[in-house]
Amino acid sequence: MSTAQWIVTLVGLGLIAWIVWYFWLYQRESVQAQTKEGGMQEVDVTVKGGYQPAVIEVQAGQPVRLNFTRREASTCGEEVVLPAFGQRAHLPENQTVPLEVTPAQPGEYEFTCGMNMYRGKIIAR
Repeated sequence: MSTAQWIVTLVGLGLIAWIVWYFWLYQRESVQAQTKEGGMQEVDVTVKGGYQPAVIEVQAGQPVRLNFTRREASTCGEEVVLPAFGQRAHLPENQTVPLEVTPAQPGEYEFTCGMNMYRGKIIAR
């Protein structure tokens, strides 16, 4: 194998490793939902190359409002899906879309983009 082929192979393997780490292995920081009047927990989630914050801690049995704001033109962020709650929503660019869910039991509830590349989770305690 020539030097150029080795370089291309190594760069390709490095890129694959980075993609696996970024989308599946990277542990993002968690935030605690803030409780508003009436017991509604609320968190603002920015969609830009993923979800920020990607891990949201809430109280089980209380309603949660997730305010999604898409700050990118990427088609991957156009939709958010919350399979455990049977909800999905279209996210227009630079508009806030609220979604309300109530995690009845303690546990982890995933949310993803429509392509299943952006990932986040709600941790109910």
